[in-house]
Amino acid sequence: MVPNFARAGYCLEDWACWEVRESSGRYEFWVKNQKPYSFTGSLDIKVKNLRSIVSQQARYVATEVVPGYSEQLLLTLYPIDEAKRASYRDIFYWVPGDMAARHDDAFLYQLPFASGAQYPLVQGFGGGWSHRGASRYAVDFAMPVGTAVHAARPGVVVQTVAHNDKGGASRRYAAYANFIVILHTDGTTGEYHHLQKNGVNVSVGEAVKAGDLIGYSGNTGFSSLPHLHFAVYRPKPLGDFESLPFRFVNNARTQ
Repeated sequence: MVPNFARAGYCLEDWACWEVRESSGRYEFWVKNQKPYSFTGSLDIKVKNLRSIVSQQARYVATEVVPGYSEQLLLTLYPIDEAKRASYRDIFYWVPGDMAARHDDAFLYQLPFASGAQYPLVQGFGGGWSHRGASRYAVDFAMPVGTAVHAARPGVVVQTVAHNDKGGASRRYAAYANFIVILHTDGTTGEYHHLQKNGVNVSVGEAVKAGDLIGYSGNTGFSSLPHLHFAVYRPKPLGDFESLPFRFVNNARTQ
């Protein structure tokens, strides 16, 4: 997620929140989950005249997995010199899912389109066009705009974006992708990107089964041709994430 700056606290998407509580000469930094789905939250704080109980640093980073409808204490800081002003500058990051998730590598995913349909795999694991770094283990299927997209694995819909209508073969279009994020029971997420405008057929909080119709493909975001991008992700600290290798049923190609 894009980092956000604040002094006293705030919430993002009515889901991930943080706040500072000052009490008895100490500063407590809390993160709160306002939805039933877990997320991984990180607070990156640069401080002046503040220290933790175990060390004195100019910067502190704390990360926790926050279960649904719960709050976690990330960090407690204390003034070094009571006679001087204490200050901090913070960045809060969050990603849906559990950074400690252990993916079941034996699980077989269904192809993310209608049973019996066939679409060419135009980019697989490690594809040189864009499947590097965090998206190393992603697959792209070329398909006409408006093609039905089906869930590859059961889970709960936790995020959707459907209002965008821009796309192109440049990373400057990345922020305009329409997508669906489905949280799996193991804390990983299945993500379906580049959907058409208004091409989301599910709602946040909806439970889906493998094979359920969830949306319609498009050409939005960082996209050089109409296609569906699918990957399984696990969050990392500081708003980062990583894709995980997976297998489709019937040994369908991923490379």
